[in-house]
Amino acid sequence: MKKLLLVLLVVFTASSVFAAGIGIKGGYAKMYDDYADRVDDTWNFGIVFDMGTFLFSNLQFRPGLDYLTLENEDANVEFADVYGIHLDWYWFFMGKKQFSPFLGFGPALNYYNYEDNSSEGDSDAGLEGFAGMDFDLAGPWKLTLELRYLWHDIADRDSTIVKLNAGILYYF
Repeated sequence: MKKLLLVLLVVFTASSVFAAGIGIKGGYAKMYDDYADRVDDTWNFGIVFDMGTFLFSNLQFRPGLDYLTLENEDANVEFADVYGIHLDWYWFFMGKKQFSPFLGFGPALNYYNYEDNSSEGDSDAGLEGFAGMDFDLAGPWKLTLELRYLWHDIADRDSTIVKLNAGILYYF
């Protein structure tokens, strides 16, 4: 775990020097399928880097890190803390304007830190699809609203979450 965090810190610190913007986001996470039976809906939050355009002007790369807790309050059990590393591609299909709708997708690496100490942790590859809109605010600020559908583990497609997020980005 320490090696993974060190690598991520180096990669994202080095990459942030070239980032076009940085921001925070968070929102409500609704559990579905197997998750709905075991854990409660929860909140999520994270940090996102806008690395600028890729291949053409309407495609942007925005990697990010996020966190959420899988827990069941009725059973008074905290199942796991989940740390996600996201490699998201945003397609602004109507161009970049005052209001810019987008569609996106991206892989994610989810690290599970179990609270019951029964294991040291686990990681799974996930996949996300999302849609939303960017709103230009005053100066270098942007507001982002998005709806995400994600499979936490692509090998087990019965662990899905829908996130409704809001974020604010600052551009350099």
